[in-house]
Amino acid sequence: MRIALSTRKLVTSDFFFIVIPTSSPEMSFSFLASRKGVGLLKTSLRLLIPRNHHHSKASPYIWEKPRTGWMKLNFDGASKCGISNHASIGGVCRDHEGLFKLGYAERIGQATSSVAELAACKRGLELALQNGWLNIWIEGDAKVVMDFLANNAKLKSQDDLRIVKEISLLIPQLSEFHATHIYRRGNKVAHRFAKLGYKYRKPQIWRDVPPIEVARFLQHDVAGCN
Repeated sequence: MRIALSTRKLVTSDFFFIVIPTSSPEMSFSFLASRKGVGLLKTSLRLLIPRNHHHSKASPYIWEKPRTGWMKLNFDGASKCGISNHASIGGVCRDHEGLFKLGYAERIGQATSSVAELAACKRGLELALQNGWLNIWIEGDAKVVMDFLANNAKLKSQDDLRIVKEISLLIPQLSEFHATHIYRRGNKVAHRFAKLGYKYRKPQIWRDVPPIEVARFLQHDVAGCN
């Protein structure tokens, strides 16, 4: 594959992405580099999967199944506004038939909404890797997170940047990766899992059998795909 000579940088306060377009309009290479050097460069090389390369997203309001051989991770973070600012995270992994494979929910203490969203994304990727799911389509309703994954974000919060760096080290461990934004009404299952996080004192993981609180929303998503 011939790589074009032009590059573009997408800068945050601590590090930046260098995106190198190729001769194919469907692919580009992305490098994560630190302002203090290129120590992250080798561990953060990844191939960006364009929006329509593996999955066509017909509507940003309706949940869609991934293709065969892929797992889809929907995630969400919740933060209670006010003095406490307590936050929780949650997410769900489903296969190409829309079958529930795994869900998670947990409190994360005091955090902003953006930290909660990023933490939910990170936890979902960690669980995917632990289960050997290496072809991952992730989807969330927080545009700032999805913009980061598309290399369009400019983050300023140190807490956000810390989690972003951790996510950037998880993505290269996947075989293939795809990310899309969806509106809240199409992300109700993940939202319910995030709300469940407030309910439990310890982190929760459900495998194969979902909690009753999300069962009807899972069924609704699958029915909407048929």
